[in-house]
Amino acid sequence: MRRFLRLAAAAWLLGLLAVPSVAQTLSPKDRLESAQYFALVNRIDSFNAAMEAGDMVQIMGVVPPKVLDKIATTYGVTKEQLVAATQEQFTEVMKTVTFVSFKMDLESATFFVLASGAPYALIPTETVMDLGANGGKMRATASTLGLLDGDTWYLVRTEDGQQVQMLKEIYPEFADVEFPKGAMEPVTE
Repeated sequence: MRRFLRLAAAAWLLGLLAVPSVAQTLSPKDRLESAQYFALVNRIDSFNAAMEAGDMVQIMGVVPPKVLDKIATTYGVTKEQLVAATQEQFTEVMKTVTFVSFKMDLESATFFVLASGAPYALIPTETVMDLGANGGKMRATASTLGLLDGDTWYLVRTEDGQQVQMLKEIYPEFADVEFPKGAMEPVTE
């Protein structure tokens, strides 16, 4: 029975991806039975491990290569130089900032399908950091875009207007997608 449900879900998903449609929400049942959903779960798990380890190569590995290429080209550097510079900045920031917690809430994510048939997810994300003498504890809430490019899920934060603009230039199918605004507030507990 379980195998039948997986086959039915896979057939449904393939049919959905083959038919152009407007952005639509996938039901929790549909997303839980999707192999793509489990690939996204694995991608988020590997990202969380990279965050804990401070491994910038792995952290940057969740950014779509097209986005990395655009950033590198904009600043006249190679992708390797971009990753190395980002690692340096991250290391410097971590001297005064402590990540208290980081969570992408995949259970509360909203799943959509673009007109092209490509699925994507908006994943509520919360980061709590201690800025020490520079401002105490802060909570940043935003959405992370789970973007499927080819067979690989990539993760893009969407609270930065410039980043969203760049994303829409690189992936024009997102031109009409409205991304939720992020927020930052002091932690008062």
